[in-house]
Amino acid sequence: MRRTDVRPRVFVSSVMEGYGDYREAARRGIQQAGCDPVLAEDLPAQASSPRNACLDGVQSSDALVLLLGARYGWIAPSGRSATEEEYEEARRRHLPILVFVQGGVALEPRQQEFVQRVEDYIGGHFRKSFQGANDLRRLAEEAVVAADFAASGSHAGAEVRIRTALDRRPENTQDSVWMKTCWATPRDEEVVDPVDMDDAAFKMRLQQFAHGCTPPLFRYELSKRTDVSSARLQVIQGEVRGSMQDEHATILEIHNDGTLAVAQNVTGPNSRDPNRIFVRMCRLDPDVVRDRLERSWSFAAMWWNDHDRPRRHDPLLYGVGFYDVGRRSFERVAEPWVGSFHRPARVSGESADRVRPAPRLEGGPQRARSRNRPNHQAGGTSLPRMGQQPMVSLPQKLAAVESAPVLRPVAPGFISSEGFRTHGP
Repeated sequence: MRRTDVRPRVFVSSVMEGYGDYREAARRGIQQAGCDPVLAEDLPAQASSPRNACLDGVQSSDALVLLLGARYGWIAPSGRSATEEEYEEARRRHLPILVFVQGGVALEPRQQEFVQRVEDYIGGHFRKSFQGANDLRRLAEEAVVAADFAASGSHAGAEVRIRTALDRRPENTQDSVWMKTCWATPRDEEVVDPVDMDDAAFKMRLQQFAHGCTPPLFRYELSKRTDVSSARLQVIQGEVRGSMQDEHATILEIHNDGTLAVAQNVTGPNSRDPNRIFVRMCRLDPDVVRDRLERSWSFAAMWWNDHDRPRRHDPLLYGVGFYDVGRRSFERVAEPWVGSFHRPARVSGESADRVRPAPRLEGGPQRARSRNRPNHQAGGTSLPRMGQQPMVSLPQKLAAVESAPVLRPVAPGFISSEGFRTHGP
């Protein structure tokens, strides 16, 4: 088994009732071989039927382990057992299939027919017999190691895709500060069908997610327009260029390789008051940044949960970048504002943190928070400096970002009033 950043997923197919010990043995063997086992009992709750969820699980995997015992199992409306349907789905997708047949048991007539077809000398698979759970664990590990399943991709490849997305800065932002959050899968494969990019139903569903997530990424009162190519779809909210750009201007971008990017105006509320304009030129409000991060992560959680229910792409990698920060300090804007400003040295180029993993979680906000509670209180108005160690928790003020139901940032790359780490020209 070759060791790469992306671990191959191996689906375990068998009857479930009374077969738990054998399924667990197969799980352990697959894990010891360096792969990720996929079992029906581990799939998250979802709206689709159990049959479709299991077939989606097969579809999301790189190989299938087939366990055949005495019983054929429950027969679906198709006239075949769930196990046989999963086997046929794996064959249809040309997945590698490893077959293990339990020895010393009397097979039901339908199971005997199924076993004979699976082990057919010409069109079947070379199989191994097992006697007990420990025997199966050993055989499964040996077979998976020998099979050397390939899972194309790496964290390095995902980092390149994220850096490329961060390098595409918003155009003509006219002294406004923009933030872009990007997510990418380590798997080097097509995630979105290029045909979907110009499909009206796909674009409508994307906007429904952007309006329906909590908090919402899009606002109904702002105009939307799309820009489509064969490999990328952009949905643009509000005016994003020049001096008339909306304070909630947003550019949502999805690529067919699964790279998702959300660029947002984080300058703060628009105003014609000269004092407020000057405030916007000198300060970047952490409350505004937090609000935009909550909205982008909320959308990403909803989209990935719908598009990748079997969780083939887990964990994702993400990165955050800021553009045109200029001389602004990172501190809260008082209401009403009084006093003077200290203008820090100008920051040239763009600011971006290093790429980090974002494990996807089941459950709702409470479970997400309990799995990664902040371990310190926020001090003053500053936030963690970009480039902190990856497992540092967020301050209490930003705990809501952690509560995304599917995605949890391990340690997002926030900026502080003390400085930026820059890249680019």
